[in-house]
Amino acid sequence: MSDENGIRVSLSRDLTLFDITMIGIAGMIGAGIFALTGIATGIAGPAVLLAFFLNGIVATFTGLAYAELGSAIPEAGGSYLWVKEGIGNHFGFLAGWVDWAAHTIACSLYAVTFGAFFSEFVIHFLGYEGMSQGALMSSSAFVIVTLMAYLNYLGAKESGRIGGLVTLFKVAILLVFACFGIYRTILTPDWAVAFFADPSFLPNGFGGLLVAMGLTFIAFEGYEIIAQSGEEVKDPEKNIPRAVLLSLWVAVIVYIMVAFALIGAIKVDGPSWIYLGQLGEFSMIRVADQIMAFGSILIIAGGFVSTISAMNATVYSSSRVAFALGRMGYLPETLSRINEKRRTPHYAILFSYFIIATMTFAPIETVASAANVMFLILFILVNSVLIILRFRRPDLKRAFKMPFAPYLPIIAIVVQLVIGYYLVTNIKDTTFIVGITVFWVLAGSFFYFSYSEKEIKRRATSLRKKVYEEKPFAEEGYKILVPIKNMETAGDLAKLANMVAKEKNGHVVFLKVLTFPEQTPLSASDEYVDERRSLMRELISSVDVPAGGIIKVGRDASDSILDTIDEEKPDMVIMGWRGRTFRRDFVLGSTLDPILLKAPCDVVVARFEPGRGLRDVRSILLPTAGGPHAELAAELAHDLASVENATVTMFNVGRSSEDEARAIAAFRNLESYFEDVDTERKFTVSENIEKGLSEEAKKQDVVFIGATTRPFLKNFLLGVFPEKIIKNTDTTVIMARKWIKLRDVIKK
Repeated sequence: MSDENGIRVSLSRDLTLFDITMIGIAGMIGAGIFALTGIATGIAGPAVLLAFFLNGIVATFTGLAYAELGSAIPEAGGSYLWVKEGIGNHFGFLAGWVDWAAHTIACSLYAVTFGAFFSEFVIHFLGYEGMSQGALMSSSAFVIVTLMAYLNYLGAKESGRIGGLVTLFKVAILLVFACFGIYRTILTPDWAVAFFADPSFLPNGFGGLLVAMGLTFIAFEGYEIIAQSGEEVKDPEKNIPRAVLLSLWVAVIVYIMVAFALIGAIKVDGPSWIYLGQLGEFSMIRVADQIMAFGSILIIAGGFVSTISAMNATVYSSSRVAFALGRMGYLPETLSRINEKRRTPHYAILFSYFIIATMTFAPIETVASAANVMFLILFILVNSVLIILRFRRPDLKRAFKMPFAPYLPIIAIVVQLVIGYYLVTNIKDTTFIVGITVFWVLAGSFFYFSYSEKEIKRRATSLRKKVYEEKPFAEEGYKILVPIKNMETAGDLAKLANMVAKEKNGHVVFLKVLTFPEQTPLSASDEYVDERRSLMRELISSVDVPAGGIIKVGRDASDSILDTIDEEKPDMVIMGWRGRTFRRDFVLGSTLDPILLKAPCDVVVARFEPGRGLRDVRSILLPTAGGPHAELAAELAHDLASVENATVTMFNVGRSSEDEARAIAAFRNLESYFEDVDTERKFTVSENIEKGLSEEAKKQDVVFIGATTRPFLKNFLLGVFPEKIIKNTDTTVIMARKWIKLRDVIKK
């Protein structure tokens, strides 16, 4: 996306197929399987297996609708933007309004499930008798939700890697549990009796099956999170549909396996499905020891990990929806404010927390039903919009198209209406569920017509007053990308890039990366982007070669820079470096290491002398022992020497005088770079090469050095060579890493 300035703003595509598949699985395998399986089994009997399978099919239809709409309208915001495009502002707002309620109530479900597992552990394993189990459930659910909201406010997040490990951990627990249960089942004579004997596979008829489908439908809504991540996914037109199908059917298979194990492996008087229904949300814990040794403890551990992870994710997602609605003018602007210190939407988190905390005191079946009804309304709207946009907006570029449309969306809508009807008419708290649903929709409509519609028009008018002017940057020729992090060194980086671009007859692209924690929607960057535009204009005007700027928003700086390198395909990247790293798991730093290792172009890293930088350069030191990195350092040293009329000293340190011949050969290889500038040669003998070089560096204005050819692990263990020099001197040090293509290596 470009503005009138030639300054482009885009989101960084960091998420792979594995990442978003794990996100989807994490959203689907949670409280639903740990707490709702037993309740659903008591309603549908053995047909709960069929309920999970049919839910998987219906969810697949809706998931593919999400994939198509996400590819056609890939902006951050998801369903309410699609509904707005298809049906109008009012229904778009209602979609976001309902989405907010669905995620907040879903978070309450995870909290209540946590409370159930916590109370079971404390009372039955630790022997606590201070309060009733119901009171302990509600109080612990309230406390854990409060803690999760506070952690989201702080900006603490579960990294992609940790989230993937958590998901694999809970899936592994469930698979182990299911395999033991299935094994015990098939070893039992006449095991099929538990499924197909009296009273029947469908003890409560198709009505019971539909109620069970409605109660557990929430378990399969994780694909919504996948589609909402569309702007951050690599190759989204392929990876989003694949991730939807993979995550969804992994979850369906795990659910069916667990339900099969529960029904078939336990031994009780009478049908096992009745016993499981009586145990309700405690069913998995209380029968697990019959299925495998230490089964109950294992299930409790899995439940704790799953519900805490899910709560963290849904506090984030619900506050993200509230934030976006405030940002667009649908809700008060207060909800779109970002905490200056934490960079998190603190008011959006707070208001979402109020709803979540209130629902933690309701029975688990009521909470699950309320969340399901909200999600069903949302999914019906999304399927309807897909059909409408197929006819109304055939011009939309759809990287992925749902097959057999509009027939599959129509089937999904009909089935979702049916299971929604059976759910709200066959549960204990029907009046409460219908009442809260009607109240929420009517309150949303009232709020929209009394506030939102006017506010949207007001903001649209004010936005049209903003005008930007800037020359676009060139697209052809030698290109230098300059990521800017520290404003104190931005001028020196611009000067270095300008110098190289002049010599190469090229142009410069400045890059500013804004990073935000997971809890903060990337769309929150708007006001920060506006602040950085003036920086871009200053940098562009500071060079006298064609130049432009990119502002990129992402979660990780190095991933965003690599993403830009992949898009822009520069010939060189010039970056600043503080000259040290505070972490032992990195060589140069968490941002620089990936760039040096992966960037398919030349990389130049500069640590500038404080207060001086590249001003008044008279002497340049070029340590060299030969090689392609040293040759690139020589090119840069020549360019700076030409501009500043400086003298270049080619320097080599040996451990004995016998090394001098090697040094002379290295000097000779670089002579062609310095035919039009003053040069000197210097060879020194020293037992400590780093110390000898550091002593010489103190006498010079700038040091250019080629990147080490040592393996990454050796650098990690012994320390990187330029860093050792920098520790002993304030001199500007510029390190060059030459990109060596594989075909060039083969030719040699």
